[in-house]
Amino acid sequence: MRIIFSILTLTFYSSILFSQTLAVPARNINAYNGSQFVSVITSLALTPREDSIYYQVINGNVPDFQRNLIPITITKTINSTNYTLTYYVLPDYLAIGCDTNYFLCPMTPVLAQKICNYINYTLPTRQMVNDIWTAATVKLAPSTIPPSGQMTTVPVFNQHNTTVWGQRSAVITAYPLGELVGGNKKDVVISNSIYSAPAPDRVVIYGWHQLNGSPIQPLYNGHESLYADYSHGIRLVQQSVTLNGSTTNVSAILQSSTLNSLLSDEGVISVPYYPIPGSVVSTPTSFAVVRESATSLRLKISYDSNVTNYKTLVSTDGISFATIVNLNPSNTVLTALTSNTIYYIKLIAQSSSASSDTTEVLVGVPSSVSHKVLIVNGFDRVSAGNTYDFVRQHGEAFFYNSYSFSSATNEAVINGLVNLTDFEITDYILGEESTVNETFSTSEQSIVKTYLENGGKLFVSGAEIAWDLDFKGTTTDKDFINNYLKAQYTYDAPNNQSATYYSASSNSDGIFAQLADFNFDNGTHGTYNVDYPDVITNINGSSPCLFFTGFASQYAGISYSGMFPSGTTSGKLVYFGFPFETIYPEQSRFDLMEKIIYFFENPNSDGLLSEAETTTIRIYPNPIIDNFNIEFKNLENETVHFSIISIDGKEVFNKIITPNNNQYTEKIGVNIPSGLYFLNFKYKDKLKAIKLLISQ
Repeated sequence: MRIIFSILTLTFYSSILFSQTLAVPARNINAYNGSQFVSVITSLALTPREDSIYYQVINGNVPDFQRNLIPITITKTINSTNYTLTYYVLPDYLAIGCDTNYFLCPMTPVLAQKICNYINYTLPTRQMVNDIWTAATVKLAPSTIPPSGQMTTVPVFNQHNTTVWGQRSAVITAYPLGELVGGNKKDVVISNSIYSAPAPDRVVIYGWHQLNGSPIQPLYNGHESLYADYSHGIRLVQQSVTLNGSTTNVSAILQSSTLNSLLSDEGVISVPYYPIPGSVVSTPTSFAVVRESATSLRLKISYDSNVTNYKTLVSTDGISFATIVNLNPSNTVLTALTSNTIYYIKLIAQSSSASSDTTEVLVGVPSSVSHKVLIVNGFDRVSAGNTYDFVRQHGEAFFYNSYSFSSATNEAVINGLVNLTDFEITDYILGEESTVNETFSTSEQSIVKTYLENGGKLFVSGAEIAWDLDFKGTTTDKDFINNYLKAQYTYDAPNNQSATYYSASSNSDGIFAQLADFNFDNGTHGTYNVDYPDVITNINGSSPCLFFTGFASQYAGISYSGMFPSGTTSGKLVYFGFPFETIYPEQSRFDLMEKIIYFFENPNSDGLLSEAETTTIRIYPNPIIDNFNIEFKNLENETVHFSIISIDGKEVFNKIITPNNNQYTEKIGVNIPSGLYFLNFKYKDKLKAIKLLISQ
């Protein structure tokens, strides 16, 4: 069947009614102007030069007049269907500097593509270059420099920049900065010719239109991909476009067998981008989830130039990740969340052609107040049972005890994406991390030392910490565990017998006094087999708080309150020689965390809670069939708001109670579907959550 394209109209519009802006930060007033930046990069080789250009652009050192994009609108009929397409372009070729002193910056297509990937832009096609020149209100005559071996150097770049500025300034009164300019550079373009020549011949240039509309430069792909000379310009085009009132993107149109002619005179361009040599999408390891507002969380992610999108998998139970949100690397905030609800998050990094593996799980709680708690996941070891989601058990224990939290990978701590000193309490998860992976690297040791010396409160748990740092460690490692974790390695397992003992008891005079014995996993209780828990000894002022059941002098945990070496403020520490996440049942974890929090938060605490200091909320029965009771203690005359929240964050029941005595019980009838819920209590500016299983 013959396809007939009937072009009824082809029109171009440019407008000063700017509706789109360049997706880079505001320019710092202390940033380089164009001349200063030329001086910086003149002596640099290609790679550091392009690294400098990239840094300036993504950090917003772009003239203000280039921030307002120009709309180009095309009306065209294809197969009897009318189409109106609007795309948005930079008013001039990409520059670095300020409005009064800027540098039109030639660069390789590799760098141009990296910038496009970062801000979700593209380069134009040959047809788009023609359209942009036609729409330009400022048409400048091409100014050439005789060919030489110096045409790829910064001094020649700057010579041409000076000439073009002379042309532009001559008409600036009639046509102010921000008007659409054409004719002053050749374009680096998207084309099928990128891939029709073998690598490394992969830069395609076109344009440099004369005043009569004829381009000096035909489509050409004879240069290598790392070639750039003074005549090359980078015209950024926003990926997002409108087509007949709906949003789509440039790449989708170029790849469309029906719509490609709106933007391409080459037919379908199936790969509408330049390859980036060695481009592999790595799985993000350095990221964090932190509170942004009462209804949003911010993802802090170490920069990766290959990533164009983060596929963000979101869950409210940490098991089913049915919600997917795509986040641009320039705006990684999850919005429209339910306040005071736990959100579990993992990422898939994507480029235009590949995707990474899924990351470990992190967790956060949208809250109207700043978080006191940071959970750090440092359990990276590939081992049986490591599901990379043990923030679940830690987060739920804090949440049960009325504390919201942020979380981070230990790499994010090392890289400075989060600062421990911004949080009162840090919970370091080390699982079965050991010598090969390092429990605390030298960098982490330095960060944790500073944190404790300045009054930080650290809870750390793991089965191999003492083995790694003390038994196998360097002199620096030994100093860290002895003087900052206040412990010494004793045995590799209770009674030096692995895979035998799986329970712990509280010391009668320690911070967990009065708590019942509890167990940790042997591999059959939902986490992993802790077959080699460390036996540790308290030293340098610490006190034992847990021992392995049956071995009263073989300690499983220690605590410390006081000054750390070189410290300025008293800090606190709780250290377990086995992983907290492996403790069962769940209530044992909740009870232990309650004692840890009390020890950390009470400045005079020895860890023992008196009856008068204890506020408790208990529900029974749980699971329930048709009703349940709520028992309050030490909440006399306090207003208590409570609500039932489904695991997808929906409120299904709420009530306000003001208990009028110390022991208050009320029976509440419910009529909601069977399932797992959270019973949330708000009182005294605190939040407490209890899991509730309803079986109708």
